[in-house]
Amino acid sequence: MQLRNKYLEALGIPDFLYSKIELNKSPEQPIKLLIVEVGAQDSFCSKGDSQNLLMKMLESISFSIKNAQLVSLKKNLIDEYIKNNPSEVVMVMGSSYESNKSALFLMHHPRDILKNPTLKRESWEILKKVKQCLK
Repeated sequence: MQLRNKYLEALGIPDFLYSKIELNKSPEQPIKLLIVEVGAQDSFCSKGDSQNLLMKMLESISFSIKNAQLVSLKKNLIDEYIKNNPSEVVMVMGSSYESNKSALFLMHHPRDILKNPTLKRESWEILKKVKQCLK
């Protein structure tokens, strides 16, 4: 944004015709929902069945995937990432993981739910808890 504004200034375009407001989130603002997956197989970070199911899961609790940050990490990097990227709620999918963070939920990965529909009930119960924390 700043680079664009400099070009417009250099071209002599009046500043009321362009925005000088930075649209980047301030680092102090925590992310509402951080969704971490372990393993890149059938990743929900790229378009496909896993991402579609994740979108439906979030919509079921009236939350948009656009308001979440999706990341794919190795298990040993999760703690550091959570520490450096504060969020109100963290969902770790596809792995057993231990943490002392109160708003951290372990869930089945959408790829696992697609393979085994009996996991839907347990996932729904966890999603209801996530919804309570996001209020």
